[in-house]
Amino acid sequence: MLIVTRGIVLHTVDYSETSLIVKAFTEQFGMQSYLVKGVRKTKSRIKRNLFGPLSLVEITANRKESTALSIARDVSCQRQLNGIASDINKSAVAMFINELVYRSIQGEMHDQQLFDFLYDTIIRLDGTTEAVAGFHLVFALQLAHHLGFGPHDNYTRSTNIFDLEEAHFRQGLPDHPHFLDEKLSALFHEMIGLSQEDPLPENFQHATRLALLEKTMEFFRLHVPSFGEMKSHHILSEIFRD
Repeated sequence: MLIVTRGIVLHTVDYSETSLIVKAFTEQFGMQSYLVKGVRKTKSRIKRNLFGPLSLVEITANRKESTALSIARDVSCQRQLNGIASDINKSAVAMFINELVYRSIQGEMHDQQLFDFLYDTIIRLDGTTEAVAGFHLVFALQLAHHLGFGPHDNYTRSTNIFDLEEAHFRQGLPDHPHFLDEKLSALFHEMIGLSQEDPLPENFQHATRLALLEKTMEFFRLHVPSFGEMKSHHILSEIFRD
């Protein structure tokens, strides 16, 4: 069956001497793998540069329910991400988003709301003229909500410790090490209420952002099976030092 779907490129692997296996989160079928034949040839009709991290593409492919690898017949660009390509800060955030999504979405999972959220996020990152030092933090919490384990914002003066395992604020320390202290919990509460368009409050300095990012990654490791260890967030900690 020949299908056409929008997709977000998340991962590529060289295959044979001239081809690629591309993993993309698609609008119609969730996470899918495609064999793109001959794309690494100089005169290939489908260009290799279509498959960068978070590329927004339209894929025409032969799809069979019985196989995990579909053959792509055509791939076209849906939108040029020139803002991300030309800005080192945006590129670093995009790399983080790409890795976080790739590690978090496991198995085929059609989800229109999740696809729309990711697609709109990429376009927003590409086009924003605001600072993006906190963009990835807000995105991660919003992604957690879409994946079903978003933090419950029940913060009060008494419930002022965020329990990473239970995903809510609690009174007193839990009997495990996966929690935020009172200071970080208060900042985490502030972060939950932000949108991608909101600038970070002035009290979110570099050390604070780094601590919150590390705890957010711990949060994902606790709730996503086989999540593993992120790498790209270390780049963010070096770029956003101000």
